[in-house]
Amino acid sequence: MVNSKLIDLLSYAFPFLLKGLVVTLKVGVLSTAIGIAGGLLFGILNSKKVKTKWISAFINFYVLIIRGTPLYVQVLIVYFALPDLLGINLTPFAAGVLALGCNSIAYVSEIVRSGINSIPEGQWDACYVLGYDFFSSMRYIILPQMLKNILPALTSELVVLIKDTSILSVIGLVEMTRIGGNINARLLQPMPIFLSLAFLYLVVTTTISAIAKKIEKGLTHGES
Repeated sequence: MVNSKLIDLLSYAFPFLLKGLVVTLKVGVLSTAIGIAGGLLFGILNSKKVKTKWISAFINFYVLIIRGTPLYVQVLIVYFALPDLLGINLTPFAAGVLALGCNSIAYVSEIVRSGINSIPEGQWDACYVLGYDFFSSMRYIILPQMLKNILPALTSELVVLIKDTSILSVIGLVEMTRIGGNINARLLQPMPIFLSLAFLYLVVTTTISAIAKKIEKGLTHGES
């Protein structure tokens, strides 16, 4: 009887949780795209081979603000304060993507900066000897090596970002955590519902980690 009730409960809850998972993944993918694009740009501009005084100061200040304040507060600022400041309207989805993306930029930029700085100086010298200009050196020699070095850190950032999407329930985004909370409020069955929620997050983050490890092995094999 207990098993039958549990199966009925999960059969009811899982379709809703999976719909929430789709929203979670959409937010995660778009936020990751923003984080990687902005983080790559900031990381390159703040690396020791490129940085200038004022640009570096701006990037360091941005990183300081983002890393020094809670993501929860950043989400509230983007959703409630930013529209008032700029006179625009943001949906919970747009605000969530923007908040998570801007947060990720700071962390990815530090990962990229340290990755570029870890490339030996001799690699740059060899590029210039072979006639590569700065952009060609960065594109064909430095960035591919950097990617292999920073892939584990980037994977960790992506996993954290996926889990951080749960914070967006506070601004009314109907993602997986919000849906789990709504189902529990209706059925009052926290154990199976929230364990199912945790299971889905675990499946997503484990899959991301497994794919990243496979890519890393491929990059290592390609060099051998």
